[in-house]
Amino acid sequence: MSSVTLAGGTAADRDSVIALMHTYLEANASFDWQTLQGRIWADDDTAMFFNMNGHTYVGRDHWVALWKYYGQQAQTGTWVPYDIAGTVGDEVAVLWSHRKTHMSWVGSDPRPNDPWHADKDFISRATMVFNKKPEGWRVVHVHFSEANPGQRPGGI
Repeated sequence: MSSVTLAGGTAADRDSVIALMHTYLEANASFDWQTLQGRIWADDDTAMFFNMNGHTYVGRDHWVALWKYYGQQAQTGTWVPYDIAGTVGDEVAVLWSHRKTHMSWVGSDPRPNDPWHADKDFISRATMVFNKKPEGWRVVHVHFSEANPGQRPGGI
């Protein structure tokens, strides 16, 4: 695993949010919606999740439905994080990172006609927001997007 740079929080809270990020990545590798539902996503109808497919999902049940669908249609395998950083407070934590993975469409439904659903290796960018709940840290927001492998505008 690459190094992790977190500011603030207790050692226990920093360890907890990093562990939860890795639990998410393990669950995501197989679209394990039961683990997502029981241990990762907050049971909060106002939680909002921005998926790499370009769509917004509101509330845990909306994302669970997506994973139930993708579990039958797509394979991604392990998402390997690097450049992990963030900040941890008493009740809110934010982590950001890059992640390497592979996407394959394996289902019988027609493949969506967009670049994200192509069979390929790629790097994504992730921002995850956690709230400390009575049952522990839970994710209340994510923003995932594919990294652009091309030249930056202006050579910057």
